[in-house]
Amino acid sequence: MKTQQGLTLVELMVTLAVAIILVAVGMPLFSGVAANNRATTQANTFLTAFKLARSEAIRRGTGVSVCAIADPTANPIVCGSNSDWDNGLLVFTDGGTAGTVDGGDERLKVFALTIDGATAVTTGAFVTYQAQGEVAALTANAGVCATSGSCIQLGQNESTGNQQRCLHIMNSGQVRLNRGVCS
Repeated sequence: MKTQQGLTLVELMVTLAVAIILVAVGMPLFSGVAANNRATTQANTFLTAFKLARSEAIRRGTGVSVCAIADPTANPIVCGSNSDWDNGLLVFTDGGTAGTVDGGDERLKVFALTIDGATAVTTGAFVTYQAQGEVAALTANAGVCATSGSCIQLGQNESTGNQQRCLHIMNSGQVRLNRGVCS
């Protein structure tokens, strides 16, 4: 009796068909996971920037601001005059004009947002922390939040399901991140 070695063409074609079906079913699920990871990354970037600004204000004993970047390719990076936070965030000491890098202000950290489809909805372009860690100037969207303080609505354009995040900025300076739409 002769023993068979290898696969027959029929067995190979059936295996390939099953693999194609599994990939076709799994890809939409994977893109949902990827969108959730992008939303989480974006939200954590915002959270980190605001926590850094608060801790630096307390450590340095001076005002520190977080602002929306006007143009991420500019040198030096400067704050924008609008509420488009999609370009990234700049954390800087803010001793002069509030929300503007001027005079002896020091750029502490640039947080570039490299996530396609990221959205951040606010009506302001900066948040300033006082030396005690409290919020001095808060121009983010105070009308959206039910809490005392303000919030920034974060999200992903090209995602399925609820990938919205809400960054709450309290008047005390504390920052909290919630999943879902700001309310």
